[in-house]
Amino acid sequence: MMMIQAKPLSPEAFAPFSQVLTGKGRGEERHAFAARMENLRPDAKPNMTFMSVLPAAAPIRIERLERHSYSNEAFTPLNGTRHLVAVCPSGENGKPDLSGLIAFEADGSQAVNYNAGIWHAPRTAISPPGEFIMFRWDDGSDLDTEIWPLESHIEVNLYLN
Repeated sequence: MMMIQAKPLSPEAFAPFSQVLTGKGRGEERHAFAARMENLRPDAKPNMTFMSVLPAAAPIRIERLERHSYSNEAFTPLNGTRHLVAVCPSGENGKPDLSGLIAFEADGSQAVNYNAGIWHAPRTAISPPGEFIMFRWDDGSDLDTEIWPLESHIEVNLYLN
């Protein structure tokens, strides 16, 4: 078992993997092209999904990672849902490089947009209600999502808990 400590999510710390979109609460704002939108398969279609997940108790247990090699994947929390964001790079063999695994705790105002090909933990809510909007380009094939079961689970201690 591997244990890591989550950090607060910031756009700068997350930049090597993807983008963070945060509402600043300063009134009217608009940021066009705020995140990368990638569709690397001509037959894939936009897939916007509502997700409701039960909040996980700390420490968070990660038993698998996933990636989407042909599309970005964006998650927008609803109703203030705090969530875990755990990512790692690919090794030279294409498998997850767990030595580079990093975990963040996103507050309920932060959405994340994973770049295509980024290994990440499945969506994990850490506060109720556990509701998200997910956007990804899918064609219904096994290429939409690649799952990597971990040989030994990873435990993540939360920053705010």
